[in-house]
Amino acid sequence: MKERNYIFRGWLLALLVTLGLFGVSFIPTVEVFGLKLERVDLLSDLRDNTAEEPVEYEADIAHLEEVLAEMELTREVVADTLPEMPSVHYQWLVSQQPSLERTALRSEVILPDTTLRVVPIEDFDTIGQSRFDRLVEKLADGEPVRIAFMGDSFVEGDILTSDLRNELQELFGGRGVGFVPCDIPFATVRRTVKRRSTGWSSYSVMKPKAAPEHLRDIFFVSGYLSEGGVGATTRWQTVGEHSRLDSCTEARVLLLARDSSRVELTLNDTLRHEVALAGDERLREISVEGEIASLAVKVLEGKVVCYGASLEGDGGVTLDNFSVRSNNGHAIFGTGAAINRQADDMLGYDLVVLQYGLNIMLPNQRNFSKYRDQLRDMIAYVERCFPEAAILVLGVSDRWIKDDQSGRYKPIGSVDALTRHQRAAADSCNVAFWNTSAAMAELGGMPAFVSNGWAAGDYTHINYGGGRRVAKALAAALREPVGRILYEREEMERLRQERLRISLEHQTLVEERIGGVSFDMDTTVTTLTASDDRP
Repeated sequence: MKERNYIFRGWLLALLVTLGLFGVSFIPTVEVFGLKLERVDLLSDLRDNTAEEPVEYEADIAHLEEVLAEMELTREVVADTLPEMPSVHYQWLVSQQPSLERTALRSEVILPDTTLRVVPIEDFDTIGQSRFDRLVEKLADGEPVRIAFMGDSFVEGDILTSDLRNELQELFGGRGVGFVPCDIPFATVRRTVKRRSTGWSSYSVMKPKAAPEHLRDIFFVSGYLSEGGVGATTRWQTVGEHSRLDSCTEARVLLLARDSSRVELTLNDTLRHEVALAGDERLREISVEGEIASLAVKVLEGKVVCYGASLEGDGGVTLDNFSVRSNNGHAIFGTGAAINRQADDMLGYDLVVLQYGLNIMLPNQRNFSKYRDQLRDMIAYVERCFPEAAILVLGVSDRWIKDDQSGRYKPIGSVDALTRHQRAAADSCNVAFWNTSAAMAELGGMPAFVSNGWAAGDYTHINYGGGRRVAKALAAALREPVGRILYEREEMERLRQERLRISLEHQTLVEERIGGVSFDMDTTVTTLTASDDRP
């Protein structure tokens, strides 16, 4: 009996501990003495944290027209004033990093594996050299390339983008996780970077009315901003999730200080550097060069708006994840045109990826013409903010829903229709398009993703495993045109070398026939012809 009693008590104790731990997980994020205590989520690694309520976006066409007209005016003003008002840049040079000597790219390395069918990227800008063509040329030439990946919960937590970044950096060079916000007003986890922040008031572009009025027009496309006074601190730390993330050689901190302020940067928890910021409406960039494992920024005086930091280096590819939960793309209209243009002037984006649409689908819906028109407006806005960047629209991912009668999952019935409208928007705007659901279909579609553990049981959201597969498919689509360029260059070089070889062999043969006397080939031909006319 005693044994049974002990077993019962043990189970009871385990139950009480479990209930207590679950109770702790419901305590919300709080701030005590300036220190932000994040909510404890015991099942964060198992739960589908990306689930969100469907959001129906009803466009205010009149407002969009006003926004776009204002953007056009802003674009002209910014273009006129930038030469007179250059970007505000501060540099902290800890150690000069040598330029890496890279092995010349070869087509056999860049061209994707032929065992799987590559779903190609369609470039609808067919007049002359498109912006996407220029992107491909830069990759083929080994030049630095920066990518802004704008999306919703599909890529939250660096799902998909972490593996896409790794694929491209392994091929074309580059280091670091790219841009990471200063702080986010809700608990979230990224495997590819560690961030600890305290003392900031943080806001999301998805809830602009929650932000003070003086901050509502200065959101960056990252979707988040943080305002902090004396003592506000954020520390970013590299991690070894991928081989090129464990350290970086350059970091950029993006700040805005409307009044005179002073901040302190701490490198690798040991080296400190102060920067005095004069009051100004322009975006500031503080760059740090050296071997970087961690970087912290702290406000010492005044009040500062901090957007975040970019961890990068060694040229190659830098990929910034700008995922915003519940965003269908329309949130970009809540970002500041001037801020976006100034950030682009500092960072220099070559490609902007637009990944949206997952949450607007309704079962068996076929008409997405309104969303198609909204997507056109989004593309127009991106072009105004990042005029030199190519734009790539990703089609919606595969999605299934549960049948109420059978209880089994079935296709939602609107993926193909939405994909066609997204493609039509890209076509009419002369930008590039990639069919995400077709790429997933090559891997068996959503049922295969779920059965292989690559997607959540909601048959909607992929996880890191699924993100890795989609990333490899997208990387293959990017690699293919680069590989073709390299192959053509290699063929031209091979033909040049072959012509040179034949010419040298011919020259040697002629020299042997005339006793080893060297002479000009054109002269030889003339002489021989003249001798044939002699009687």
